[in-house]
Amino acid sequence: MPWWVLAKEKVFPVKVIETTNLGLAAARGCWRIAFDALSADSLPYKADDVVSPDVLEGLLNDWSLDEGRVPARISAVHRQDIPSISSNCHNLVLTLEQAGKSSLPDSLFVKLPMESLVTRWFFSIINSWRLESHFFRHVARDLPLRTPVTYATHWQGSRFFLVQENLHEDPTVGLFTNPDMMAGPPIDLAYRCLDAFARLHATHYDLDRAEQERILPLDFHPFLSPTMGVLSKTLNRLGLKPCMKKHPDAIPPDVVAAYKLSLKHWDELLDYWFAGPLSLLHGDSHLGNFFVSGDDMGMLDWQAAHWGKGIRDVQYFLIDSLPADILASHERELVDYYVERRGHYGTAIDGEATWQEYRSFTYHTLMTIVVSIGFGALNEEQDVLMTEILSRAVAAVRRVDYAGWLHDFLD
Repeated sequence: MPWWVLAKEKVFPVKVIETTNLGLAAARGCWRIAFDALSADSLPYKADDVVSPDVLEGLLNDWSLDEGRVPARISAVHRQDIPSISSNCHNLVLTLEQAGKSSLPDSLFVKLPMESLVTRWFFSIINSWRLESHFFRHVARDLPLRTPVTYATHWQGSRFFLVQENLHEDPTVGLFTNPDMMAGPPIDLAYRCLDAFARLHATHYDLDRAEQERILPLDFHPFLSPTMGVLSKTLNRLGLKPCMKKHPDAIPPDVVAAYKLSLKHWDELLDYWFAGPLSLLHGDSHLGNFFVSGDDMGMLDWQAAHWGKGIRDVQYFLIDSLPADILASHERELVDYYVERRGHYGTAIDGEATWQEYRSFTYHTLMTIVVSIGFGALNEEQDVLMTEILSRAVAAVRRVDYAGWLHDFLD
């Protein structure tokens, strides 16, 4: 009997299976990095390489999203001094000097992997960059929300790139920074974001598996794909101890107990979290991944898009983006507003069932920040914000009594 069948039948101890899965994934990540370093056909990933006119021109022409676009002819590239902090990417804003007729604007936003070896290894394992490149090439154009115009993108091994419009040049656009995340948005802006979620989640709702596969294949799913399906639980389990070591007083014993109990019943929870009907989700839906676009809201950084219940995006946004005391005063009314807007856009959902789902998904916000801090795959500039988000996630789990929901679910 093959080893993977034995694993599914739980012939091997769980920790042996998890360790084996993680070891195989780690080896794949190391292989990708080594192959990229040795291959003559690897994508460039350093900022100094991409600001070369010849290199940038090649990326734009070889991996264009618009086959009918006039080929780029770039004579010079100048890097703008615009800070653009990301948790896992190196972001550049470039001014171009172009020769002849061109369909490109005079400035571009370029997204690259961080040069950190650990970050590139980690994100090659979880496939976030591969997902984002696929999303902007095949999915973004069919959404009801504005996403950045993408001129070229590709993924290969442990490297990827995006060349997009420079949103800083659009006077109708307002972007959000780490200080905005710390302070939290005004409540009226939170309502606008919830309306945007309702429109997004109503667009690709309750599709059959074949239709979902055509839009965003299961291979990219962060919990159910053949790769991440066996890794997500392991990452959540292994991330807890180093996270608690870095922040020894941040996660109280009752929350730790609920966290561990969730891992013990992981498969049962997956069946609940991802039972249909499902929508296409952003997946990393905090305030920093929104932008104001005139009277509407747009979204960027689609590295975690997947099929799931819409309320998952909502709870992630509210818990990550609003200070705990402010959210506590408005939480249920905000959730009820999202439910109302789903009905407005033609995909009505039940209010009480959605609230119970909201309670269950608070675990997702907690586990995401635990893994991020525990594995240290984020850059140091994010540490203060990550610590605050951990505090908000713990407060939410206790406030909505996730442990009580979990025990009721298991009973």
